[in-house]
Amino acid sequence: MNSLLRALRYFRPDAPRISGVALLLFLSTLASLLKPWPLALIVDSVLGQRPLPPFFAHHFDGWTKSQLLTALAGATLLLHLAQGFLSAAQNYGAIAIGLRGLRRVRDEVFERLERLSLRSCQGTQTGDLIHRASWDTYSFQTLFQQGLITFGSALLSLALMVVIMSRLNSTLTLAALGTVPLVLVSIRFFGGKMRDRGTQAQQADSRITSTIQQTIATLPLIQSYTREAHEAAAFTAQTSTACDRRLAQHGWELLYWLAISLAFSLGTATIVWLGGRQVQDGSLTIGELLIFLAYLTQLYDPLNQLSHVGATVANAGTGAQRVFELLDRPDEVADRPAAIGLAPPAPGGIPRGALEFDQVSFAYQPGQPVLRELSFAVAAGESIAIIGLSGVGKSTLLNLLPRFFDPTAGTVRLDGQDLRDLRLHDLRQNIAVVPQEPVLLAATVAENIAFGKPGATHAEIEAAACAAHAHDFILKLPQGYETAVGEGAARLSVGQKQRLNLARAFLKDAPILLLDEPTSALDTESEALVVASLEQLMRGRTTFIVAHRLSTIRRASKVLVLEAGRITQFGPLPDSWGSSPP
Repeated sequence: MNSLLRALRYFRPDAPRISGVALLLFLSTLASLLKPWPLALIVDSVLGQRPLPPFFAHHFDGWTKSQLLTALAGATLLLHLAQGFLSAAQNYGAIAIGLRGLRRVRDEVFERLERLSLRSCQGTQTGDLIHRASWDTYSFQTLFQQGLITFGSALLSLALMVVIMSRLNSTLTLAALGTVPLVLVSIRFFGGKMRDRGTQAQQADSRITSTIQQTIATLPLIQSYTREAHEAAAFTAQTSTACDRRLAQHGWELLYWLAISLAFSLGTATIVWLGGRQVQDGSLTIGELLIFLAYLTQLYDPLNQLSHVGATVANAGTGAQRVFELLDRPDEVADRPAAIGLAPPAPGGIPRGALEFDQVSFAYQPGQPVLRELSFAVAAGESIAIIGLSGVGKSTLLNLLPRFFDPTAGTVRLDGQDLRDLRLHDLRQNIAVVPQEPVLLAATVAENIAFGKPGATHAEIEAAACAAHAHDFILKLPQGYETAVGEGAARLSVGQKQRLNLARAFLKDAPILLLDEPTSALDTESEALVVASLEQLMRGRTTFIVAHRLSTIRRASKVLVLEAGRITQFGPLPDSWGSSPP
């Protein structure tokens, strides 16, 4: 219930539209309830001998039966058309409101995904996040349209029909309502079962999404090691589990519908028998019986809708809860309440970029530190090459600077300020990152370069590309700077992609530069061009560069050696290293 109420809050901005839908719903229900009356009048007063009710007798005084038949047939047509039009308008309005609420949920989920820390993403399967953001969010639209609108429609129809039916025949009304307790018991008993099985089924589907995403990402590895059969068998096991869990969910749903059908069948048989007896003894006219039978059909329709609502809300509530779990996840890295901004450096003043690590430690898992009590200082404009074996914490050290992680102990300072006392936006605006694997967006070359500086002029973009030695190959692309790159677009070599990443860093012109093995995947020719760009890019900036190649290390003013998460050497590059580091 809490998830349902919370989910419906996303539709509050559409309160005026919801009021309009409610009015259309009331008018549509009223028109639906009036539809059987012309037929009853035709049977009793036109085809039979019963006098017209006082209201109709007053307005149709002097009309022949042929005229009455025509008028009542026309009224039947108008009522059906009105009910159809009002119902269509009401449904369209409800769908539009449901989609607007879905959009709000997805916008909030996307904003939450953008705030996830790297550690949070590394601890979560990407496919599960995709499933929650894309598929589970549909639950909110379902809860509104099926949980609220359908429930309100069914409840209104049921209430109005019970009032009219009780005025026609209280005995038959009580017989019809005798099925309601059976329906409620079924909803209560089977609802929890369906909700639990629905949760298990959605978790299994989420794991399938994760596996598909991982397979696509690692397809070259799978094919090169001929592991297709093994991976297919593992996937078959997952789909088998998902099939079993979804089948269990639907099995309980079918048992639920069977219980509901039994209740409805019992009620229908009782009413037909009682109604037939009353017509035989003359206490009920044929026209009144037709009205009652018409209402009986309509009575079971909202009861059936209410029974569906139980299953629908149970399943959709599970999806909404999974979305709320994502939204409620606390921000691992967030601004402190009193966080301050970074004012631009004064002209001719002290340059920005002095960094200090003071007894900094970090662990992804408690008790398993990756970095241990790091202490060192870097002056503004210095460049530091970080070297060490794989897994010693080189990339983790870099990630502490833009606060992708926060230290588990110790302090990192920028120009004397604890990074945690600075606003995240301001801090990251002063840092440019060039990752080991070049990242391109599904956009044009110009848009990729200008990603860190919205509104950059074409001249600025071109100047950055020239500085990164990318201008020449860009001009050879089909549309030059307007060529679409990224997933599914123009193919670029790794070296070309990395030069676009460097151009992006040139254009951002941040005082701090973080380079994570930018030449590790490049051939000799591409490396020479990238290294030349790096030398220019590093000039005048505080730079941390994770590197293995001596050509890159020699560009740094100091070397920091990490072993088992500790600093074993920090200072100028030793002459004794010769052509390669130890």
